[in-house]
Amino acid sequence: MKDKLNAVVQAHNFSGVVLVVRSRERLLAQGYGMADLENNVPHALHTKFRIGSITKTFTAMAVMILAEQGKLQIDNLLSEYLPDIPDHWTGITLHHLLSNTAGIRHVWELPGFSDTMSLKATSAETIQKVVDRPLVAPPGTKYHYSGTGFFVLSRVIEKVSGQSYQTFLKAHIFDPIEMTDTGCDHPDPILPHRARGYAPAGNGVINSPMIYMPILTGGGNLYSTAEDLAKWDAALGDGKLISQASYEQMFTPVLNNYACGWRVVDNGSVMHGGSVSGFNTVLLRFLDDEVCVIVLSNVNPAPVKSIAQQLAAVVFA
Repeated sequence: MKDKLNAVVQAHNFSGVVLVVRSRERLLAQGYGMADLENNVPHALHTKFRIGSITKTFTAMAVMILAEQGKLQIDNLLSEYLPDIPDHWTGITLHHLLSNTAGIRHVWELPGFSDTMSLKATSAETIQKVVDRPLVAPPGTKYHYSGTGFFVLSRVIEKVSGQSYQTFLKAHIFDPIEMTDTGCDHPDPILPHRARGYAPAGNGVINSPMIYMPILTGGGNLYSTAEDLAKWDAALGDGKLISQASYEQMFTPVLNNYACGWRVVDNGSVMHGGSVSGFNTVLLRFLDDEVCVIVLSNVNPAPVKSIAQQLAAVVFA
């Protein structure tokens, strides 16, 4: 099995880490290529990657935890928790935000936004870039993927809990399941085993542009390792963090097969991908079979979703 799985990855010019788990057994756990080309550092299971929008799965869990603590209700209006929102957002609920049906525009749709991503700012300042824009559709009527909606949810988490987004996730998710190599990325601190991000260029790669990661809080700002994401998968399977009822709600699709921070696939799996400057990632979980495929690359774009699907096909062959 390991040789077949390894052959799938080797067929691609892949740089990153792959972890395939079935019933807690590691079928493949391996690094490929370099985490840092300039310093000749190879990838390893402890290599830290920016996981991009996989962050949304943790934001959704944080909201579910606060709901179980009685500090918020998923179906309540956003205005109950953030009264300063614009008038045309008043019909938006937390569930709309979680399921990408709020109608709020994706900040990357704004002209010139990508040119400002290296500038120091907060996610609240990022949200301000879209508040004057009309909604794509009335809340609850149309699926429209929006990282901005999850930036808003991070503000709700902070307001309701009285803690920073990072502090709340560490106390209620990372620490309880021993995710010791996961956190909110920031360009200033020295982060051991951090992978550098690259972009394809000609027959090689170049350094990807720097992003000031706090602007993506709640929607794409976390870093993690393959090993920590395997712990995340195990905790979700064990029901360690929330009740079965909340778990089922989190994975119940609304529109376009998107649930609460997760995309539900017809074959009985759930997944989320991540794409941020220099990094492409995917986490694929088969709920009834205890199979998880994690593919993390420090090159963007990279065929991480295709690799994950091919690996899953080998496991189920």
